[in-house]
Parts: sequence; C-alpha cells; structure tokens
Amino acid sequence: MQHDWNGWYVGGQIGLSQHSATYEDVDYDWYGSTIDLLSLGGSAGVSLGYNTVTQNTLMGVQADIGVLSNSEETIYASDVQMQNDLDVMVKLQGRVGHAVGDTVIYTSAGLAYANFERSWTEYNDVPDTWPDLGDGKVGVVLGFGLEQAINERLSVSGAFTSSLFGENTSVNPNGFPLRINDKVDELTFAVNYKLGDVSATGAAQPQAGSPANFAGAYGGARLGGSFADISTSDIDFFMGGSTYDVGNTGGLAALSGGYNWQLGATVVGVETQLSFAGLSESYDNSYGTLETGIEQTASIRARAGMAVGDTMLYVLGGVTAADVENLNYADTSGTYTGLTVGAGVEQFVTDRISWTAEGTYTLFDGQDDSDSTDDGLYGTADLTTVSAGVNYYFGEGGRNTGAGAMAPSHDWSGGYYGADLIALANEGSVQDPDYYESGGSFDVVSLGAGVGGHVGYNWQNGAFVYGAVADIAAYSNDEAQTATGYREVSSAITAMATLRGRAGIASGNTLFYTTAGLGFVQSELEHAYLPSPNTSSFDLSDTRVGAVVGLGVEHALSDTMSVKLETLYFTSAEGDYAQDPVQGCGGPSGFDGGDCEMVGTDSNLAIKAGLSFAF
Repeated sequence: MQHDWNGWYVGGQIGLSQHSATYEDVDYDWYGSTIDLLSLGGSAGVSLGYNTVTQNTLMGVQADIGVLSNSEETIYASDVQMQNDLDVMVKLQGRVGHAVGDTVIYTSAGLAYANFERSWTEYNDVPDTWPDLGDGKVGVVLGFGLEQAINERLSVSGAFTSSLFGENTSVNPNGFPLRINDKVDELTFAVNYKLGDVSATGAAQPQAGSPANFAGAYGGARLGGSFADISTSDIDFFMGGSTYDVGNTGGLAALSGGYNWQLGATVVGVETQLSFAGLSESYDNSYGTLETGIEQTASIRARAGMAVGDTMLYVLGGVTAADVENLNYADTSGTYTGLTVGAGVEQFVTDRISWTAEGTYTLFDGQDDSDSTDDGLYGTADLTTVSAGVNYYFGEGGRNTGAGAMAPSHDWSGGYYGADLIALANEGSVQDPDYYESGGSFDVVSLGAGVGGHVGYNWQNGAFVYGAVADIAAYSNDEAQTATGYREVSSAITAMATLRGRAGIASGNTLFYTTAGLGFVQSELEHAYLPSPNTSSFDLSDTRVGAVVGLGVEHALSDTMSVKLETLYFTSAEGDYAQDPVQGCGGPSGFDGGDCEMVGTDSNLAIKAGLSFAF
C-alpha cells in the first residue's frame, strides 16, 4: 500500500546546527568592533504536523520543538570571557510541495522562536560587563526538504532550515549598549508516524497527467519583508579598524515581469523585478550619525522549475543591484551589485492568475569610499527577502487545467558525468579574538566565475530518484581591501569541490531534487601588513571543510543527455591561525596570554548550469 500523505502525523528528529551571533558595539566602547561568534552543535526534537494533498500538490503545517547543544566560550581581548549559548528552538512552518507516490519534496516558511543565553564578563573593568545578554527572540525561518515513505505509516525525511532573528540590545552599568543579531542554520533528519486511518485511496499516485500551462509572458506584484546587514570595513584604522555591521529590518513591495518556456513538466524562464524596501537604520556614535538603508533593488534572474498539476516549485539565480545608503564616518553609499539565489512556489487559482511565494538571499560586493582621501574604507551588504503575491499571465487562457503529476518518462538510474559553468559569490572573514588589531572582524566579498566537472550515480524507484555526486571547479574570485602603505585584507577562492547526496522526484523528463553534503574550498585569505612580506601578517589560507546544501532542476534532452540549474550554499567551520614567526599576545593572569591568533572562515553562494551525459 502506498503512503497516504493526508492527515496528522508526529515525528522525532535529530540534526546538526550552526549558530552565528553578531555583536555590534554601537557606542565604540570596544572601538566599534563587530564581533562574530560561530558555534556548531547538535539538535534533537519532536514535531507535529498536518497535510492535505490535491492533484499531487501537498499543503501542510508543521510545528517543531527542539533542544540544541550550541555553546561557545571565547576569551576575547585577553581579559573578557564571552559565553554564547543556544538551548531551545520552536518553529511553526507552512509547507508546499509535490507529493508523487511515496515521495514528497517541499519548500517551507514560517516563524521561529529561540532562547539565547549569553554573557560578556570583563574582569579588569567589572562595570564594563554585560552580565546578561540573553533573550528569547522571534524570527523568520525558511527551508526545504524531502520526505520518503517506508510503509503506510512510517516515513523518513531530511530538511534544511535557516532562521533569522532581529536584534536585541543590552546596556551595561557604564551605559554602553551592545546590539546582537542571530542566525541559525539546521540540517535535520526525522522519522514520522502517520496518525489515524490509512487508505490507498489517499495516496498521491503518479499518473499520465498534464501540468498547467506556465508558458508565456506574465506580470505581478508582491509584498513581504526584508532583512539586511550593511557593513563598513575600516582597513586604514580611521575608526579603530574593523568591519562594522549594522542590521536593518523592514518591509518590501515589488513589481515583476517575466517570460517562461515549458516542455512537459519542465518550466524555465527569465524574470526581472523592481523592489522597494523600507530598510533604514540611524543612530549617533563617536564619529557622528550613522545612517544605513536600502531604498530599492533591481534584479534579473533565471527560474527553473517542475510543474505538477496547477503547482510549480522552482529555483532561481541571478544578479541584483541595490541602491544602498551606507554612511558611517565614510560615505560608501552607492549601487551595490550582488549574486542572488532563492526558491519559490507558484500555483494557479484561475485560468490566468496565480499566487506565488518565494525567499531569496543576495550577497553584494559593495564599493569603496567615493572620497579618495579616505583610502581603506569599503562597504558591503547582504539581503534576505521573503515575499508573496500574484502573477497575471497574458496570452491564451485556460491555463489552470493541470491534472496531477506526469509519470516518469526518463530513466535517471545509472552513472553520469558532465561539465559545469558557475557564478560564485564568496565572503572571506577574519576574526581577531586576541585583540591584536583592536578586535572585531574583517569581511571581504568577491564575485567570480568558475568552470568544472562532475560525476555521479543515481538509483530510481518509481518517481523517487536518489544518488551521489562529486564535483570540482576552478574559480576566479579574488578581492582585496587595501589601505596604501599600511594594511591589506584579501580573499581569493581558487578551487572548490563537493561530495553530496541527491534525492528528488521525477515527473515526465524532469527531476526536481534536494542536495546536501560536504564542501572543500581552497581559500587564500590573508590579513597582511604592508609592505609585504611582513612578519606581523596573518596568512589564513587553507583548504576549508564545511557543509553544503542546495536545490536543483534537471531536464533530460535525450536518453543519454540532460541539462540542469542548481543553487548551492556553503559555510565552513572556523579555524585558528597563529602568526609565523610566533608573537605573543600578553594578558592578565588566568587569561590567554599565548600566541597571537586570528580566525578565518568562508561562506559562499553558487549558481551552476550543467550538462550531463549518462554512461
């Protein structure tokens, strides 16, 4: 008996979690440094959910509660002990996806609550201590996943979620505030048990169906929310030397238009979007008034999806330009350009009108100060958006006549190899926990291109396709932030390889899949003093290992050839690197007075277009 996805279910889950906390020193108590703390941990929890399936389209809601082991104790500036813990998370998410046979693939969005416990204890200046920086915070969660039935009641699933939490502020006895923003990424694996009756008549059978007609021109409007970090990097030590992040949260209104082409269940298209964001933040600091914001963005992106019945799941990747205000001592305002990735769902409600919802993330490379006398000041930003709206399709009517999933018509099983063209946006980050350079972080964003190859193997059971893929590529990413004659912070990515699992649903000649695994990045990251070489420099170059997750769409052109569009997100674990030759960082008794160390990390977005051949 096939699995009936309708109704209530309960589950248990375990997973891996990464917590990133950003401390913003608003009043320059600590030279205005932005301090990024990263912790890795595990999670365990339970879930309760409800699904309804119509014409192979699943809609549902799921509530999760979990305990997390993320805990990080850091000695900062030789006399500060920072404790940063995350112990509980609750999520309430809506799910929309394709249910075909015993497999469901879906996107999700909703609200998250997390309990953060943390403190900042300065032993040489007790009034300058923040004894309780913890808080319970509500944020937005976005994600995707795949679920596979084992029998009529049991199913197993894997899911990725990313939760963004707004700032909380704490003021110490000396009257200085710290603003803290949090992000939590989770990769979870669950076993679910269906409650109530089971019935073969409720199963989501693959059928000789026909998807709705998404081809042609359309226009639309959307509303939503946006979340941005706008940063100024002070390489020349005008303000104490660091990257100063400012969190911005606001609304979003957008107009879009595009054109789709459709072949069976495969839908590909190009879309332009003009967005108006109500992002703005302003406050006074030691150097005057800080003002940041994003007024509007314009983007062009490719979309690729799979249509099942009246519903399409899609991935997107493209380029976004943003009108960014970034005034923090220096004026690095201007038009920032970045790489955008995302995913969404679209469903017809009439013969011409559809509703749509999507989430996107953009990493901008920014620009330097327009005033040439302020050498060594650079601006960067990132932007997350969540939006929902409607599209209107021009041309022929009668588009909402989809009749469920097409039965798979291509055999995806067996080995394959191929070539990839890639666009990559990378952020290399240097942390200074020993306060060698007045603490804080230095972030360098680079945009580049890559070319590479892949090899993999698939297994197929009906509409369920699963397998493994390995790839490697060379990249052109190379960026430096320089203060002439003093300092240069540089980041380059020369190569990256991944080893990933893939699992998805086949409909007609189309495969929509999730992917997750390990990434290996050859990072050339350096905090250097000029002229070079200089024994005070830090070379943080290394092959970094981290997690990589993503979504993709693949279309078979023939029995042996296919094309794909895939988006990936990579984040590395942190690593400590000492100066060579070793130099000491003094500190009071009981604190780290050993070698000076800095910490290097990398994270990136990739958009891959690939061509594969079966063997």
